[in-house]
Amino acid sequence: MSIVCMFFVRKKEKILLLIVASLIYLSSITPVQELLIIPLEDAYPVPAVNQIYSSDAYVVLGGGINDNAPDIDIKGTLGNEALPRYITAYRLYMRNPKPIIISGGKILNRGAEAGVAKNFLLSLGVKSEHIIVEDKSRDTAENRHYIKELCDRHGIKSIVLITSAFHMKRSMMLFKKSFTSIIPFPAGYKTSRIPYDFLSYLPDGSNLMDTSLALKEYLGILFYAIKP
Repeated sequence: MSIVCMFFVRKKEKILLLIVASLIYLSSITPVQELLIIPLEDAYPVPAVNQIYSSDAYVVLGGGINDNAPDIDIKGTLGNEALPRYITAYRLYMRNPKPIIISGGKILNRGAEAGVAKNFLLSLGVKSEHIIVEDKSRDTAENRHYIKELCDRHGIKSIVLITSAFHMKRSMMLFKKSFTSIIPFPAGYKTSRIPYDFLSYLPDGSNLMDTSLALKEYLGILFYAIKP
């Protein structure tokens, strides 16, 4: 669209449209997406599974839901960011059962993620008594605040923190303020890390989304780095 508009505007506007089109193109190709996402994903490597055995609980940070989407049990499904986090938590639970704290409250008129997540875990066979729900938080800072309250109430001292790999660095910046014993367990990697080819330089909407997610993370990291 920007390219088409260039034929109908003055020179100054053409330059502006060219810059906008270039930024959109660069943001939507794999090399730029990986340039931004990989440093975030590599901040904390996936630990050996035997390292989690001494922890008291798994903590899963919310990643969004599709509120009224049809599902096998009831309406509501986990979103694209949330699903890999809960799958990872379930796989770890099957190796070493322990409490799973699920965190995610209502944002505006949307439903609480924690309720959908609980039903998902129950449907997979996780015991109800092993699921601890935190359904008040609206962002990562509130995740940490309310999870800390729950952990103090249940005598939980050490946690395995599960969130998307690109989100782990910012999450750890926050959780280190409240917990002294944390094992970060990143999930849902977005980068394939294969050699680039012709297709890598074609615009892709998913790359554009990932680039925007990465920029949001960098802004959040900067905010928490300068916040007292």
